[in-house]
Amino acid sequence: MDAADVVAMQDAASQVKVEESLLDYALEIVERTRQTEQLSLGVSPRGAVMLHRAAQARAFLEGRDYCLPDDFKRLIVPVFAHRVVVSSRYVSTQKKSEQAEAILREIMDTTRVPL
Repeated sequence: MDAADVVAMQDAASQVKVEESLLDYALEIVERTRQTEQLSLGVSPRGAVMLHRAAQARAFLEGRDYCLPDDFKRLIVPVFAHRVVVSSRYVSTQKKSEQAEAILREIMDTTRVPL
């Protein structure tokens, strides 16, 4: 694979369709990371864009030209975990990365997924 192949794949992935309801779902997760007391720093707008792109890439690699809710759900923790900061008031014996992942899973589990 050369650079032109990589650029072609990136262009193809960017053409994957994403329903408005999935973008709303992602933005709701982002907003909830900013509102929870468990995090002193939530996900930024750039993080939301990266989740959108990652979901498109996942759908593309799965051979689809459209995203599913699962494309977003499977990527929320890996895309967002390093972008949040756990509040010092909620520090536990877990590593901060594990705490961040647990908080994101809790937010994700309590947010309605579009059908």
